[in-house]
Amino acid sequence: MTLFDLSHPIYTGMPVYPGDPAVAIESALSTATDGVNVAQLHLGSHTGTHLDAPAHVLADGRTVDQLDLALLDGPAYVAQAKLADTTTLADQGVRLENLAALPDRLSKIVCVATGWDRHFYDPLRENHPFIDIELARTLWDRGARVLCVDTLSPDPTSSHCHHWPVHNFWLGNDGVIVENLRGLTRLPEYVNMSILPLNLQDGDGSPVRAIARQP
Repeated sequence: MTLFDLSHPIYTGMPVYPGDPAVAIESALSTATDGVNVAQLHLGSHTGTHLDAPAHVLADGRTVDQLDLALLDGPAYVAQAKLADTTTLADQGVRLENLAALPDRLSKIVCVATGWDRHFYDPLRENHPFIDIELARTLWDRGARVLCVDTLSPDPTSSHCHHWPVHNFWLGNDGVIVENLRGLTRLPEYVNMSILPLNLQDGDGSPVRAIARQP
């Protein structure tokens, strides 16, 4: 069985969404002085490859510890997006016509692969393609409940933008969003995925270790 690790590593100073807490991992205890190594982690709930629970945008939305884990483990459909050959896609929405013909019924987990994870470690990460709201509605209507992307967000990223139509639609309907996946372009059309968050009480989001397996 082939396993694909779809999560970016977490480390001090790694890229984060504009305005999110910086990541720092420091030694709290060491074998030299304490007999054991223990690290102290400073990071936001939306660090690296992570999921957004409905509570991310809704005051009374479902929190991470309230999510049904069965929704985050199982068959997934991977849609490869065909986009213009450019490195400035901030104004390019991924639409239905950018994807191969979608099945009438989709898996609960759907990934939209743009290949933009190759820019996670350079400034172009913020100039990523985004999901057109009509495509989001189509994916939802066909059964998707977990929307996975290999970009910072399914919405445009800007430190001055506070309008997130896909977040508001998807999370507002009690769905889950997974951001900053890597390696989606390597996957076949159908895989099994596990996207498991930390069991954060009242959490609005959580880093995840996401893996895919060929069925």
